[in-house]
Amino acid sequence: MEGVSRHEVKLLPHNPAWDAEFLQTKSQLQSCLSDNIIDIQHVGSTAIPAIYAKPILDVAVKLESIHDMDIDVLVSHGYDYRGAQAGNEHYHLFVLRNEHGLSLRHIHCYDKSEKEFDLLVGFRDYLNQHFDEAKKYEALKQKLSEKYSEDRTAYTKGKEDFIRSIYTKLSYF
Repeated sequence: MEGVSRHEVKLLPHNPAWDAEFLQTKSQLQSCLSDNIIDIQHVGSTAIPAIYAKPILDVAVKLESIHDMDIDVLVSHGYDYRGAQAGNEHYHLFVLRNEHGLSLRHIHCYDKSEKEFDLLVGFRDYLNQHFDEAKKYEALKQKLSEKYSEDRTAYTKGKEDFIRSIYTKLSYF
């Protein structure tokens, strides 16, 4: 994975190597979190071959119990534990960075009760099945990346309405 600095927004064309990296990451996570894992999915734009993406691998992990998650084992593999996200105790984040501080992987861990896992997977599947919608998303991302090239928070916020519009199309929303 090429990686991106902490606040930067950089988009690249899809790289098939991202799928191989996901499989390696999945294997590593299975060995680290073993009995607690329900599912591991490649999510985010790197999982949508039709569009440009930030070169950061996003992986969603559904756990039997977020409270039984072994944080230390992921930290021992080089992941930075970022804790519960947005005050949600059912969603924790780990980030893998290279020696230059570039973000390479985001591991999103969810308790089985947290519906966001299913929304992320559904969003990926929907865009992979609806090329026109994927291209609309790509155009939005490119416009936002030009406007907010050094502000990933604003870039992400700019995508929220589009993402929510796709969520409403998912049968389990």
